Amino acid sequence: MRLPGLVRLLLTPRSLSRGLFARMALVTFLGVLAIAGVAGTAVTAEVNQVFDQQLVLGANLLVNLMRDELADIRKDTNSVMEVDDMPLLSAEDREAFDAYADWRMFRIWYHGKLRLKSDTGPDLKAPLPSENSTFHYVKDGGQTWRVYTLAAIGGNPVVQVGERMAVRKELVDNIALQLAAPFVGIAILLLIIIWISLRNGLRDLDGFSARLAEQQGSPPFIPVHAEDWPAELGQLTAVINGLFRRIEDGLLHERTFIEMAAHQLRTPLAALSLEAQLCARIGDPKELKTRLLALHAATARIARLADQLLVLARLGAAGQPDAGIASVREVVGQLLADAAPVIAERRIDVAVEGNDFGLGGSDTALRLALANLIENAMGHTPPGSELVVHIESDPDFRSGFIEIRDRGPGMTIEEKAKAFDRFWRAPTNTRNGSGLGLAIARDAADLLGGRIVLRDRDDGQSGLAARLVLPLLNI
Repeated sequence: MRLPGLVRLLLTPRSLSRGLFARMALVTFLGVLAIAGVAGTAVTAEVNQVFDQQLVLGANLLVNLMRDELADIRKDTNSVMEVDDMPLLSAEDREAFDAYADWRMFRIWYHGKLRLKSDTGPDLKAPLPSENSTFHYVKDGGQTWRVYTLAAIGGNPVVQVGERMAVRKELVDNIALQLAAPFVGIAILLLIIIWISLRNGLRDLDGFSARLAEQQGSPPFIPVHAEDWPAELGQLTAVINGLFRRIEDGLLHERTFIEMAAHQLRTPLAALSLEAQLCARIGDPKELKTRLLALHAATARIARLADQLLVLARLGAAGQPDAGIASVREVVGQLLADAAPVIAERRIDVAVEGNDFGLGGSDTALRLALANLIENAMGHTPPGSELVVHIESDPDFRSGFIEIRDRGPGMTIEEKAKAFDRFWRAPTNTRNGSGLGLAIARDAADLLGGRIVLRDRDDGQSGLAARLVLPLLNI
């Protein structure tokens, strides 16, 4: 990738490539740190073990070498002797001791008194018997020494040898640096490979975007085939195809609604225009009043038709959220209370019977379905007769139903088959209906996951029983 492209990527507020690369770089960095930590710990432990073994070996050598020589030195002087003052050492031995003493030290004790020491190292107290064959740390002048104490058989002499910890740290740092250099190079090479792999891997996503850009601006859309793309894009492909279908369904629904509304409103509007023209020509006040009443009825019918068309459009466009209804009997009671003036005017006796139940779904959809079924039943129920609303649940079949029974003329088998068609009206219907009531009720029932069944009354009386079957809420 060219440098300007990389710069643009780094300056992009949100980038999938940059996010993935940052995560991989972080994982690589943490991996290098973990390896460096483990390697550093292992190197430190190994160096300490080797240097401690050297201290033990040096202490044993000094104990064996100084056992007899120290007795001769003690005969000549009672003072503390340094390496350069020892008459037993040759010039080569003194040079070796000087080189050794540059970063190590030793102390030789005899009967609790210091007899021989190097010219380096901290001042130490006479070792206790409990300190035999032990290591301990001593700080002096900002430096830390690791000291090993060893006593000969019989307790004398006692030798202490020590070493500056800075020497060990320097050695560990050098080894760690030599080990880290290849890992750093490998990490850099790995990040380059990761970046190239990411860019190559995301080319499929770029191709996927280009494939979507080829879609036409209006339906029908060409589905995206999941088998043409990596498996990781399978879910995205399904979502996009689903979106295409919803857009096509929505546009089809809109087009159908517009055509349906235009067709259905054309005749009432023509009748309304004709009534208005007739009113303009009539001079008799009584006849004019009759025509005006007919004009008002036509206007009310058009307004009602427009409202029902809008309700039908909302039902078909999208489902309502599943809020859940705790009591269908309560909803029925509220709908009957709203229709109380019409019920009183037509002197209809209403009976609500059966047991209550709850269901999942939209309260609005349930009210639309029941309101249209109740209104349809009241329109066909003769004045002075009875309308029954029966509520029943059947846990064995995981469902419940609300059945509205009227005392109207009923329907033939052919009429029941056409009853849910939009704008269809029964031949016996003398009301100013639009033929949309049962269609709206059916669409609302579909949103609730239920269905509407039209059947004859099973008690031998004339009339129709419209049953709304719905799934129960908690089973």
